[in-house]
Amino acid sequence: RAPSTLLRMAAQGSIARRRRPRDVTWRIVLLAVFVAAPVRGESDSLLVDVPASSKRCVGEQFPDGALGQWSFRVVATPGSPPAGGPRGETHVRVTVKDPTKRLLFSEALTHEAAQFPFTTKIPGLHKACIQNHAARSQRVALAVSTQGFSVKEYGADVGEKLGPISKQLDESRNMLKDIAAEMDRALKRETRERQTATATESRIETMGFVSMAVLIGLALWQIIYLRSFFRSKKLL
Repeated sequence: RAPSTLLRMAAQGSIARRRRPRDVTWRIVLLAVFVAAPVRGESDSLLVDVPASSKRCVGEQFPDGALGQWSFRVVATPGSPPAGGPRGETHVRVTVKDPTKRLLFSEALTHEAAQFPFTTKIPGLHKACIQNHAARSQRVALAVSTQGFSVKEYGADVGEKLGPISKQLDESRNMLKDIAAEMDRALKRETRERQTATATESRIETMGFVSMAVLIGLALWQIIYLRSFFRSKKLL
């Protein structure tokens, strides 16, 4: 029994020795995932370790007209000597390019956050590349934030884009002015016609009264004349 027990213990020891490299490998993978994972702070940031005299790039897809902001900052790692010269330089430079590889932003980084607000004019993958010119590895905190809406940024061609709209607005404004002038003329014409109708009505009433007075006077004159005529003839 003792030899079998020793054999089982030796077998378990060999199995444990065989498993150690795999455990170490998983620990390294988890550590790398933890380092590269976003860190929750004041804003979502991605920690990127850039080796000495090397370059690392990250990309982000943006739609047309997206409004957002890039933020970059060199993180002082524990145990590393302070980087930079008298101006706080870290010998780390970041560049941001659009999908056509046109340079949008380039700046030397320090331990203070460098921010780059942007409005995309071309949809697609925008790349931020970090170049480490120092003789040691450095860590950079990178964050990008986008708003929940999109805007359009008009440049020098604003006249071409707004020209037809301005022309249509001018035509509409002139048409409204013509309609308003026509309505004013119609109101004036209606007022003049109302005044004419009122004056005509008063004249008609006056003419009616005069006509009645003339008829009554003529009837009385005829009665008086015929009475005097018949009396002169001794017919009455």
